[in-house]
Amino acid sequence: RSIQHDRMKQIERLKYKIEESSFGNADEIIKEYKETSERDTHLEREISDLIKAEDELRNIISDLNKRIDKEFRDGIEKINSEFDRLFRIMFGGGYAKLNVVRMPEKKKKILEDDIEPQIFDSKEEEDDIREGLEVDVSLPTKKVKGLMMLSGGERALTSIALLFAISRVNPPPFIILDETD
Repeated sequence: RSIQHDRMKQIERLKYKIEESSFGNADEIIKEYKETSERDTHLEREISDLIKAEDELRNIISDLNKRIDKEFRDGIEKINSEFDRLFRIMFGGGYAKLNVVRMPEKKKKILEDDIEPQIFDSKEEEDDIREGLEVDVSLPTKKVKGLMMLSGGERALTSIALLFAISRVNPPPFIILDETD
């Protein structure tokens, strides 16, 4: 009996220590464990759904980028044929063409310092490839090629030919030209 009595005292002391440490009784602990488990399960499902949604969005973005690129290239081809036709009419020959050029562009990181921000090239990140348009022209009466080699009037007529070529491919509701050169 004395051994049992000592064990009962130990059990009571342990219960008291558990209550003091604010763990509460076993029912509360089990209830809290179940709630935590349910919350974790719910969050795991949410994370899984978010990962699936992210993958789907990436696929949609990729498809849209491909479609936009195709439509852009088709539009450039249509504009090129009209641009060349109008350029030949305006200058009595020669040729004009829009070229899509790809240029790498370094990404920059900005480090904020107490004094002033510093910009440096990032070697860790890949370069962005930016596309642009370049106008290639050749007049029938000159050996000079390139837009920069034309006179101001010739550049103005070239830009007008380009504007009208764009408007023939994708007609706007109206056009107002003021000081076109």
